[in-house]
Amino acid sequence: MKKLLALLVGAALLAIPAIAQAATTADITVTATPQLISISVGPTSYDFGTVSPSDTPYTSTTYFSLNNTSNVQTDQTISVTTSSWSGGVGWTHSDTCTPGADTAGMKANRGGTWGTGDIVVKYSSPNYIYENCPANTGYSFGLKLWAPTSFSDSVQKQITVRVTAVAG
Repeated sequence: MKKLLALLVGAALLAIPAIAQAATTADITVTATPQLISISVGPTSYDFGTVSPSDTPYTSTTYFSLNNTSNVQTDQTISVTTSSWSGGVGWTHSDTCTPGADTAGMKANRGGTWGTGDIVVKYSSPNYIYENCPANTGYSFGLKLWAPTSFSDSVQKQITVRVTAVAG
């Protein structure tokens, strides 16, 4: 019995260093990818040329190319950056695309057919040009002008159209 007890005590003493050498730390590698929202458009300008009262000149619906290099889904809106067109007697920009005296409107169309799926380009409360746009998905679009019904001068007018992307 003494031999058995000595053998058990010896085995227990041998096990103690093994317990003492067990791992006392555990590592976890954590990663995170920063959200990137990035868009660009080309070309960056367009000239409708000389317009007559109530003209509705337009580009093709594939004239502008939007390059979306965002790594997340985005919601993209289109708008103008001011409520009026500059130059001489400026034009008021109509948020309903209803032309009038010195009042112009504009619509966009994302790669479709004019008259189907047109988007009013507004100053206040921009409209979606592409809601839930997948990451790294570009597209094309066009612009159509609704010229004023009458003009106060013949000075060239200008306004900036802006596409804005936010995480969707």
